[in-house]
Amino acid sequence: MTKKRILSIDGGGIKGVVPAVVLFHLEKHLKRLSNNPNSRIHDYFDLFAGASTGAIIIAGLLTPDSHNQPKYTTKEIIDLYIENGHIIFNASLLQEIKSVSGLVNVKYDPEGLESVFNKYFGKTQLKDLLKPTLIPVYELSRGKNYFFRQQKAQTSLRHNYYVRDLLRSATSAITYFPPSQISTVDHKEHRCFIDGGVFANNPSLSAYAEFRYHNPELHAKDTMMLSLGTGRQSTHLDCEITASWGAAEWLYQGGFMTSNAISSVSDYQLNAVYDSASNYLRLDTSFDDSHSSSMDNTKKEYLDYLISLGESIANERKTDIENFAQKLIENSN
Repeated sequence: MTKKRILSIDGGGIKGVVPAVVLFHLEKHLKRLSNNPNSRIHDYFDLFAGASTGAIIIAGLLTPDSHNQPKYTTKEIIDLYIENGHIIFNASLLQEIKSVSGLVNVKYDPEGLESVFNKYFGKTQLKDLLKPTLIPVYELSRGKNYFFRQQKAQTSLRHNYYVRDLLRSATSAITYFPPSQISTVDHKEHRCFIDGGVFANNPSLSAYAEFRYHNPELHAKDTMMLSLGTGRQSTHLDCEITASWGAAEWLYQGGFMTSNAISSVSDYQLNAVYDSASNYLRLDTSFDDSHSSSMDNTKKEYLDYLISLGESIANERKTDIENFAQKLIENSN
């Protein structure tokens, strides 16, 4: 029996460049090993999960063209970040002054973000995506976690949204963008969401739970999972220094700490679930001391550094990626 294959991508704003570059290299391995120059990432996975920026990548991989094939290549997904990052993270002078760089109001106007999503995804609906998906968001008005699911949208109008709208919700990171008030395609359901990274910045464990929900008779040995991070910022803090910290200090460092902790615990738990077997592969990296992790830095030097991080993962873990690619091919239908 072939294994079910799961792809999970962390949140991290502009740092989505890192996993996008890794996927570009994975796709090259898949084309070479399968002797099929037309191979695409979507051919080799059965379930796609993405939080925040990971959701953008997932949508890019699964949005169909007129022939019901992926509309965008992995290279075009990388370019989405490089060419549009400055539009997404663009604050007017008035917003910059009003927000005090995000301390007393949201840091960015949502118009740029929305224009990019409309440009790339237009009227594509969740139900139209090429494969099952899992995209976490947090519903403010009901105070509960929620997941956008392609498989649910195909059977229920009350769960079907425009991709541009669900991405606006999935990327509404607190302090960066205001919450997203969206409606279903039929305008009968109205909800208010923020970025699901508050509970599933690494959505891999949620993806495994989704697999088990639909396949209760199957277990970890019946699956393969590739989990991609967006880079970690060191959070080695001095106890005496932090003893006098207030909200402002913790807001900055606490964000890195929480993101790292959520991602790390999911990785730890999945290593236990998979018993450290080779059918689970986590690829992530750390920022060096000369670069600070940023979700919204769109300067060329920083974008080039993010590309280099993705390239480093692809080179340093080349054997692991090749072996995993071969197994993906062996378990394709």
